[in-house]
Amino acid sequence: MHRRQSGKPDRPRLKPHGPGADSRAEGLAESTGKRFNQSPSSMGECVSESQNAPLPATNEDTCGPYFPIPFCDGDRMDLVQPHFALVNRAGGRPIILRGRFLDLYGDLAAGVLVEFWQANAAGLYRTPATAGHPDIDPWFDGYARCRASDGRFELRTVMPGGTVSQGMARAPHITLTLFSDGIARIVTQVFFAGEAGNDTDPLLLSLPEPMRERLIARHDGRRGDGAEVYQIDIVMAGEGETPFFDDLSS
Repeated sequence: MHRRQSGKPDRPRLKPHGPGADSRAEGLAESTGKRFNQSPSSMGECVSESQNAPLPATNEDTCGPYFPIPFCDGDRMDLVQPHFALVNRAGGRPIILRGRFLDLYGDLAAGVLVEFWQANAAGLYRTPATAGHPDIDPWFDGYARCRASDGRFELRTVMPGGTVSQGMARAPHITLTLFSDGIARIVTQVFFAGEAGNDTDPLLLSLPEPMRERLIARHDGRRGDGAEVYQIDIVMAGEGETPFFDDLSS
């Protein structure tokens, strides 16, 4: 086989020069040959044994679904301060919502994944439909998410304002969406003791009176920073089960 003529003269190869050039070249060839476990004379004829070895298996990787980066943020259970590096705070009355997830036997249900969704202090949800609304708080997105590894959670947020849904006035509330072993998705809402609108909220009125109390978080004092504390138990099944709903659009 003849080399294709390109019409250009071959570029001359650079050769070692200067005192000791030949010995340096021999040393370089020898060290390179050792790297590939070959003699310098056979480097052009053989390939490395490692190149012929089978490739190691790659690490396992999650197939998905993948969630936005904010879900990995350690501050996602703090909706008052969007991020620890910011001095800005969400407007409104700060509250702490503490809760427990209980199983059929009254024990803590560990590993529940819970998502929180609420309106801001002015009663507006942050959605594409409300973008640009003057009452949207730029420092409050209304969404939090955590895995209750020990069956407990604590959400720092602001008291949501009353909202209007399908033409009906709603009392201040937070929507909770739960995922757990054997539970694909269940939804409920948490209300707050003593808040205006509880007596007329259409969802609460749709329940028998004894069941309404299961959705109302009780007031449990005030922290040193002024945040009011509320407590609630979410009973997943059995006696005193929390009312759950197929879905809620808030």
